[in-house]
Amino acid sequence: MQLSARQQDILQAIVEDYINFAEPVGSRTVSKRIKIPVSSATIRNEMSDLEEMGLIAQQHLSSGRVPTQKGLRFYIDCILALERLSSEEAEMINNIKKEYAQKRQHLRDLIKDISRTVSSVMEYPSLIVAPKLSCEKFKKVQFLLLDDKNLLITLITTSGLIEHFNHMIDYQTSQERLNRIAAELNCMEKWFNISDINSALKSVSIVKTLDGKSKLDICNIVDCNLEDRIIFTGTENILKNPEFQNSEKMKLFIEILNDKEKILKLLTETGHVKNFMDGTIVLIGDELKDLRELSLGLVASEYKDSDDACGVLGIIGPSRMEYSKIISLVREFATKLSDILKNK
Repeated sequence: MQLSARQQDILQAIVEDYINFAEPVGSRTVSKRIKIPVSSATIRNEMSDLEEMGLIAQQHLSSGRVPTQKGLRFYIDCILALERLSSEEAEMINNIKKEYAQKRQHLRDLIKDISRTVSSVMEYPSLIVAPKLSCEKFKKVQFLLLDDKNLLITLITTSGLIEHFNHMIDYQTSQERLNRIAAELNCMEKWFNISDINSALKSVSIVKTLDGKSKLDICNIVDCNLEDRIIFTGTENILKNPEFQNSEKMKLFIEILNDKEKILKLLTETGHVKNFMDGTIVLIGDELKDLRELSLGLVASEYKDSDDACGVLGIIGPSRMEYSKIISLVREFATKLSDILKNK
């Protein structure tokens, strides 16, 4: 779709005023915002043309215009200029990186802390898709026998983060035996992933001496399907937006967030991964498929612990978000989280 420079200027004025105030935008307001002054009649004519193109709409005869989903998409793809972070914002994010880089922290706790910080800074609900443990690289494994039925497994990533979980056992073992298994395993490789651990356990000398049932249990103690990978924080921030003052809308929003499987599928399915530009994706309205009822917007960036993406960090809110700032912040947070995981 081709728009003249003046039409783009008018569309930008309408979108950005609507983002700021959540109210229909009239021609008089547009005349104050556009870069090149033109008559009110010209503005009204251009607005009529934009409406015919489906980029803006008039909700009531006496009201101004609001951007449609098509108009928002054109604005994001063709007009939007990303806002540079202020020196204060850049320093704040760098300080977060320094703080977390100095900690030997449980991986899930780190992800939750970052998610809370993202939500607090951007004042929208944040989401983080945690790495699949099957894709994580570990440098050390430890086993701790809690009692005769429960085993605590601790995995330490190559960046020093810690992941641990409980495993129920139904066979006799001892802490000394578990220590010997861990020691032999840790000497095998400089780093390994979960599938490596399961494979390596089969070749550990002491495991070879166990009976069939015990051997099978030990070789499968590391479960790759551990816990929810998607973490939401700051849900209450959505109430700051007038669209969600309605209790029914808020209830529906909570229901949507509780269906983590749908959101995880949305973020990880092949069709959307192709839409990541420089590791970032922006989805609005109907593009969110099962979440379309509330006219939401989602901005998300990939983060990495090596050369490959291992998770997604983003925010979700009304479709009229301040994308110029939000995209820049989401990208920067994702970059810093990647640096922490890479131990840079």
